[in-house]
Amino acid sequence: MARSLKIFKDKSKKKKKKNRKQKDPQWEDRSKHNNRKHRPIKLNSDQKIYTGTIGLRKSGNGWVRCNELDVEIFIPRIYTRGAFDGDEVEVILIETPKVHNVEGKIINVTKRNSIQFVGELIKTRDRWFSRCDNGLKVKLSDKKEKKFRTLEDGTIIVVEIDKWEEPIRGHIIEVLGDKSDPHVSLKRIARKHGFYEKFPDGVFEELGHFTQDFIEQSAHGRADIKNEMAFTVDPTDAKDFDDAITISKSEEGIFDLGVHIADVSSYIEEGGELDKEALKRSFSLYMPSSVIPMLPKKLSNLLCSLNPDIERLSLSCFMQIDSLGHILKYNFKETVIKSAMRFDYKTFQENLEAVQNGKEIEEKYERFRDIFLWSKELKDILKNKRIKDGSIEFSLPEVKIEVDKDGKTTNIYKYISYESCNIIEEFMLSANRCAADMLTKKIGKLPAVYRIHDKPSEERIIEYFNDLEKNDIKFNIPEDLTEHKFIQSVLAKVKTCENGDILTQNFLRSMMKAKYSTENIGHYGLAFKLYTHFTSPIRRYPDLLVHRLIKKHLHKLPINKKIDNQENYERMCKQASIQEMKSIKAEYEARDTKITEYMIEKIGNTYTGVIVSVTPYGAYVKLNEIPIEGMLHIRRQFDDKYEFNEDKKILKGQRTGNELFIGKDVEIEVADIDSEMLTIDFILAGKVQRKVKKIVSGEKKDKKKRRR
Repeated sequence: MARSLKIFKDKSKKKKKKNRKQKDPQWEDRSKHNNRKHRPIKLNSDQKIYTGTIGLRKSGNGWVRCNELDVEIFIPRIYTRGAFDGDEVEVILIETPKVHNVEGKIINVTKRNSIQFVGELIKTRDRWFSRCDNGLKVKLSDKKEKKFRTLEDGTIIVVEIDKWEEPIRGHIIEVLGDKSDPHVSLKRIARKHGFYEKFPDGVFEELGHFTQDFIEQSAHGRADIKNEMAFTVDPTDAKDFDDAITISKSEEGIFDLGVHIADVSSYIEEGGELDKEALKRSFSLYMPSSVIPMLPKKLSNLLCSLNPDIERLSLSCFMQIDSLGHILKYNFKETVIKSAMRFDYKTFQENLEAVQNGKEIEEKYERFRDIFLWSKELKDILKNKRIKDGSIEFSLPEVKIEVDKDGKTTNIYKYISYESCNIIEEFMLSANRCAADMLTKKIGKLPAVYRIHDKPSEERIIEYFNDLEKNDIKFNIPEDLTEHKFIQSVLAKVKTCENGDILTQNFLRSMMKAKYSTENIGHYGLAFKLYTHFTSPIRRYPDLLVHRLIKKHLHKLPINKKIDNQENYERMCKQASIQEMKSIKAEYEARDTKITEYMIEKIGNTYTGVIVSVTPYGAYVKLNEIPIEGMLHIRRQFDDKYEFNEDKKILKGQRTGNELFIGKDVEIEVADIDSEMLTIDFILAGKVQRKVKKIVSGEKKDKKKRRR
């Protein structure tokens, strides 16, 4: 290789073996650590204190994101100092033989993210406690629990903290239900991450006067596009339809593309109760069997849903695009729309393919014959230009989880992505770029809101290339490792290799996280200098902000200095970015919960898979037959004793010489499921292995506690 890709070695001394209790990051240990009184930390005069928000993992380790640093600070579990997920903390950096880029320890919790926590009720003869999901142990108030006397031990509840001093005290504010109920498991996850199904009463009071009459009255003065051939394309099970398309093509080859988005801002008073609640949520939460919406269903599923043949208010982006994909001009207008047809992705795809092959289609779709072809043609033009300009294309398969009416997982499979989905995505990208361009050109008295994405660190990319080398994939490395064309060539080659999807996904993990900001740095992944989110104000609050800014420019509205300033908009962007991360974590946890429920029945089964990552304590394997991941923990592999090689990022058996590295095909057996920690443990198949009984909903841990 042209450049050395060696990364730092872990020079730390071998740690003494911990007993089983220390290894197992369960609630008892974390509770003792979080509840204990902490001595003041003496700081050196030159030590800098950073302020940020901490995110905690299941292991108890954390990551702090602060504005002063470009990287996240890793916080070992022993240095979290009683902080919980989402808390605002003060942190100092520590000198260690680093496993992570930057490590630190919490010196103070400056602001609690929440005083409400989800947990499990523990009833003894004379006392009630809550064992919270974040490791907190709360003594419940005797006086305030009278109405909950009939609750059974193990019920999932929500508690509110009354006193933080040890012993921590609180009271029950909500009962979620029996912990064995699959529906309750999802409610538990949603509430744990701060998402609520119920809206405050004040929200519905504000919505009370909005009816179809309001839409008809508000239509005056808007551009009337009710007679245009507008259509929506969404998933089959979609409940809301907030974006519609119109498209035509001139004889000169110029496309007229209209992207029409439900005008949510017309129903939400800025600074009102609904607006405050929408900002608090910032995102809709999508679970395997349900959705917790950002806005009440009266808006998301009714008044702001662009259903066919019904008059709706919209904010439209009209674009003219040439045959090379250049947006020649655009303009935004407040419109009134009446969708002509609702397609799902599969139906649109089937009609597109039929028209391409000269086949007949149903009579009701016949008027869209040209539209199918124009949509496909323009999508190809826009995508080719985007890729040519450096946009990084991942095209990773999605996992679909099917859940029955009782909440039980019935199937897990790779979701088929149709070309029709890509068509809509490309059109939305174009409208988002136009919105960002308009706001930027008019920056002055009003700020702009951007969707930004920083380039990955070279160190993370180097680690990724070390993994590729182990799979015999080598490149000549340029001076700029983040150069778009180079990354494109790498991923193009990786995709053609065996286990290409896995290796591509590993690169995605090395990328920085996108976020919202009033300061533009561009979007690295898409290779856009200007980008924002305009197309989903029903489910994303930043899109609602963008709509408001556009309309203020269109109408040249007076400026409210208390609201329309960069500091206020940056505060809302930060809130949205935090909530986005919470929604992602909640969705992943919900997915993992349903996966572990499904895999409990598969203990003892044998599958084939590929190693996707290697750590000092084991290797993660993605199965071929079921799109899920599990861990080959070295302490479970009794055929050999495995040691981790930091330089090569492999696990090697001392006796057999067997190597476990990224990209290696393996045959495994499902050995153990922990439905509390949401882990799946594998053992290498075909070896003399010790069988391990399954753990269901923490049964083993509960028995241990009772014995104590």
